[in-house]
Amino acid sequence: MNESEIDQKVRDCFLSQSLSAKSVEAILAKGQEARLVGERGSWWKPWASVAAAAAVVMLVAFQLGKQYDVSEFAREVAGEIAMRHNGSRPLDIEAHSFDEVQNGMKDLAFSVAPAAKKGLLSAYEIIGARYCWLEGQQGVHMRMRNRISGTLCTLYIASLNGPLADLKSTENEVHVGVNDVTMWEDSNRLFALVE
Repeated sequence: MNESEIDQKVRDCFLSQSLSAKSVEAILAKGQEARLVGERGSWWKPWASVAAAAAVVMLVAFQLGKQYDVSEFAREVAGEIAMRHNGSRPLDIEAHSFDEVQNGMKDLAFSVAPAAKKGLLSAYEIIGARYCWLEGQQGVHMRMRNRISGTLCTLYIASLNGPLADLKSTENEVHVGVNDVTMWEDSNRLFALVE
């Protein structure tokens, strides 16, 4: 056998092994049907991992949010105020009323006059005040004396902005060391009385 006869025999063998046109069409139709079902049924598969990751992030954020406790932050702020109360920094001005403090501290961005709890504060005599900062917010540290016991006390007033905004609508009494700190909101200001 020569080479061309061998080629012809191989060609005939392969052609005899081929599928009929009807069988080829049936296979192609099944493939097309499977592809359409796959496109419609599994469109979500690439997004499943994205959705799972988003769910995990939301769960972690929710847990962290639950763990943040405003009362713990109030305790930290009260501790900072009590520490300053027990310090010995000099006063910037001598004053005997809220008006005198306001007039003497011209750089304050807020009023020191309380709108609420005036009755509570009337039991104290103002001695003087100094500028201060509390959690990054401008404040005033007022030295006061209890009219009945003669004990020196501190009244802190700061605007409720920045981190202090978490203390809005709060009223806390915190015992820090030997001091009692009473905190309340008054016209978007934090008032804290240390005894």
